[in-house]
Amino acid sequence: MSQSDDAARGVAHFQVVAQSDGRFHWEVINPHGTPAFKSTETYATEDEAVAAAELARRLIAGAPIRRP
Repeated sequence: MSQSDDAARGVAHFQVVAQSDGRFHWEVINPHGTPAFKSTETYATEDEAVAAAELARRLIAGAPIRRP
């Protein structure tokens, strides 16, 4: 892992967002502080959104990169 990867790890994060309709979704915030992507589903509770973000983090961390 490079130093820039280590620095980005301290800033990039998952963020649970409360929507105006009372539901929640999660976003991945990049090192620049802007959303890079978000969940495709919404969740009834904050706890459900956190659990989904934790699952996504584990899946992303273990996913291989496949070249064309």
